[in-house]
Amino acid sequence: MIELAILFGTFLGVLFIGAPVALAMALAIGIFSVAFAPALPSIVLVQTFMQGLDNTAFTAIPYFFLAGAIMNLGGMSRRLLRLARACLGHLRGGLSHANIGASVVFAGVSGSAVADAAAVGSIMIPAMRKEGYPGAYAAAVTAASATIGLVIPPSIPMVIFGLFTGAEIGALFLAGVLPGFLMGLFLIAASAVLSLRRGYPASAWRGWGELGAALRGASLALLMPVVVVVGLIGGFATTAEIGAVAAVYAAAISALVYREAQLADLWCAVCEAAADSAKVLIIIAISGGFVWIIASLGIARDIAALVAATGLQGAALLALIALVLLVLGTVLEPITLIVVIVPLLVPAAQAGGIDLVHLGLVSILAASIGLVTPPVGILLYITAAQAQSRAMSVIVETLPFLGALLATLALVVMAPDLVLWLPGLAEE
Repeated sequence: MIELAILFGTFLGVLFIGAPVALAMALAIGIFSVAFAPALPSIVLVQTFMQGLDNTAFTAIPYFFLAGAIMNLGGMSRRLLRLARACLGHLRGGLSHANIGASVVFAGVSGSAVADAAAVGSIMIPAMRKEGYPGAYAAAVTAASATIGLVIPPSIPMVIFGLFTGAEIGALFLAGVLPGFLMGLFLIAASAVLSLRRGYPASAWRGWGELGAALRGASLALLMPVVVVVGLIGGFATTAEIGAVAAVYAAAISALVYREAQLADLWCAVCEAAADSAKVLIIIAISGGFVWIIASLGIARDIAALVAATGLQGAALLALIALVLLVLGTVLEPITLIVVIVPLLVPAAQAGGIDLVHLGLVSILAASIGLVTPPVGILLYITAAQAQSRAMSVIVETLPFLGALLATLALVVMAPDLVLWLPGLAEE
């Protein structure tokens, strides 16, 4: 317990002073290695950093980041937003609903909640403020709906979960479809209630012609997640190869069909994807030390024994795991949870009869909710800056949408068929 307290106490303490996750992990491992030198020799420490990335499948991560970055810069995001507005903009609180709808369709091309919030928020928040919505409310809608980006495929956290736990990534992608759309429906329901109570405006119906034009304009962007999922489920390519195909597809559509991406734009997308990938891959590399320490201390075995002692099985055990991840998600970002914490829970979950794919979806959904819960809640701060609103005002406005996300999580925990039906259908 002393070793564990030093490792995680240092990690969380450094995080609370605002240090990057990778630096917090590195300092925690370094202090542990000094305090317990025989337990973690320096040569082993170096080897764990190398082994943390010693997997060619991790090359998929930069490719998916690149595909999302190209789509952001190449006109696809604008076309997806136009489609969402054409479908939902004429309802009471239409721009609020369209914001959520945009996050649903945009989730299918970016794989990143932060990218969704940045792209959707840059367009929808100014438009909502112009039509009379409070800036804090516009920011809250954008932040809450951006969490869908981690659940609807292609999802970068799903790729990482699959690589760290052995779960089939194609099955995870399929499993995220229904819960992702369910998140959107629950959020739109919350938006509808708030819009009716507050009297938010509705835009004029632009006609079926606008809807058809918007659908035609966004059709090629909407096709990308289909290409990714079919490629993986059909076994036509590996995860890394599919990621490369997605990046090439995005570049071809943006540059040759839409003709909105120049060579300079593609270079900017490469630089953006490189920076985002580096942040994730550094965490994965340094997590090798965490994994080695945790394995040597037998923490996973102890957790499994503790859970077994509770006698919980199935949905009750999964609910407990979701609750733990929700609490940890207030201080840890999703990638850190998936890399460091979730693998510890896998043996206990499987012993309790929980399907690995079901565990993955619940873990990712619970981790995504952490993006809109303080003190970390990075989406809150991104959208607050876009709306030029105080973070606390955004947090208050997010509460009804947080309730919708928690309701979705509870339903996904209690109804495994929502997660496993599509993967099972693909296996038949």
